[in-house]
Amino acid sequence: MLTLRQDRPTEVIFYKPTASGLTQSGKVASEKLIKIADLLLSDKRANVFWSGTIAHVDLALMLHRLIFNGDPVPESLKTYVAHHWQYPAIQE
Repeated sequence: MLTLRQDRPTEVIFYKPTASGLTQSGKVASEKLIKIADLLLSDKRANVFWSGTIAHVDLALMLHRLIFNGDPVPESLKTYVAHHWQYPAIQE
């Protein structure tokens, strides 16, 4: 996911989207992230594990980098991100 972090740094969420598209390796990382997240959340539950953890926040943050930048992300994962983005600690 390092390439994805380089192509879509956290700053895209708080300041402005990146003007450039994903690099080829960024696209591969994005597709891998979405495939794994989709698999883990295939039953449409709000959490990968039994309850919310820091892992959920990290996954939501990685996906939010793509969403905020207008990269393709399935609606089910957008819903997952929106759910976790509402945690009070994240909003602070």
